[in-house]
Amino acid sequence: MANNYRKNAKKADTTKLFHNKNDLRTIANFKGGDQMTKSTQNVLGKVDWFQAVLHQVSYQTVFQDLLKISLESVSIQAGSLKHEEYDIVYTCGFLKYYTYHQPEKAKERGTLVLSGQACTTYEWIMLSYNAKANVFQELATRFYEYASQTAFTFEIKRLDLALDDYNEVPYFTVDQIHNKVKRKQFLSKGRSYQLHDSEFDAKQRAKTVSIGVRGSACMFRAYDKAKEMAKDFDGAKQEEILARAPQIRLEIETRNDVAESLFRTIAFLPQDQCVANLIRGFLQTELTFYTDGSLKQVCRWWQDYLKPSLVPTITRQYQVSSFDRSLNWYEYGGPMALTQALFFLHHEGVGIDPSLLEIRPNYEWTPELSDRMIQYVSEQQRPDLIPLIQERTKKVSVTSQ
Repeated sequence: MANNYRKNAKKADTTKLFHNKNDLRTIANFKGGDQMTKSTQNVLGKVDWFQAVLHQVSYQTVFQDLLKISLESVSIQAGSLKHEEYDIVYTCGFLKYYTYHQPEKAKERGTLVLSGQACTTYEWIMLSYNAKANVFQELATRFYEYASQTAFTFEIKRLDLALDDYNEVPYFTVDQIHNKVKRKQFLSKGRSYQLHDSEFDAKQRAKTVSIGVRGSACMFRAYDKAKEMAKDFDGAKQEEILARAPQIRLEIETRNDVAESLFRTIAFLPQDQCVANLIRGFLQTELTFYTDGSLKQVCRWWQDYLKPSLVPTITRQYQVSSFDRSLNWYEYGGPMALTQALFFLHHEGVGIDPSLLEIRPNYEWTPELSDRMIQYVSEQQRPDLIPLIQERTKKVSVTSQ
């Protein structure tokens, strides 16, 4: 098994592609036939980053019992990880386990990191032994089983999930997503967005739309996956990759409590469910695109993209929202004092412009305050107020691309 692992890992290292050559051949077969009719069967889900802090476990157990990798395939070298005091790293290709050289400290704490490339390598290696394996579901199950039987504990720090659209005509394009977010025809619990634009070739651009903030509990990215994979190649090789690779990737980067909830759900997925359905279910609760700014009708392509789905139960720690900070500023930063002064003067018969004390049904909020209010009412489970808030938001002109 160790020799096979090294052979396959070396094969994965020979390309900078997200998928290795075997992957591309599989995709080529997978994409055969009529692709003009979109199908969620052609949208594949995967784990694209996994990072966890492990306690009360040896590196031997991590590789042999949890990852199911022979120690003959593992090397040790000096290594460090940001925000940690580790001094060594055990590696098997792109799979890395950071910990301490001192045995007592090493057993107390270590961090397992599987980057996107490592996740792909690990999945292909496991599939080479069992083509029907649910690789990450089985890995997650082993984590919880081992924790139930020993003193082993773990904290999921980051879990990235992705949906790759292999349809010849994808459910949506990055340009569609960008147009929706810049026109505020979407809801994502008050998250902001960014557009990243780079040159792919003399005629084409490669775009990425990010919704949310890197390092937060949850962030979304939509980008041209085929272009990202093909950018370092040219000629026939580039054309081959563009033809076989997924056109659009929608990626979810989660951390801490959200990541832990999703990892737990993966571990205990029902037999008739898959990771792709879990990803679609999570998207249902976190991100929605609408036909227009009234935010009343969900885009048909988005509804179709999210079928079928399994909605997970997500546990979140209490966080102070941006609107909470606005309320705190109102109370202690001066505006409330002025408001109370106006009410006092009016009550005591001092001449005050009555319009300053009236409720103004047509008063418009700035887009920034509107975003904070939408986040707040979403947290308070009052999404019915969102269209009303949008109606009273100052309109910003949008220039079509």
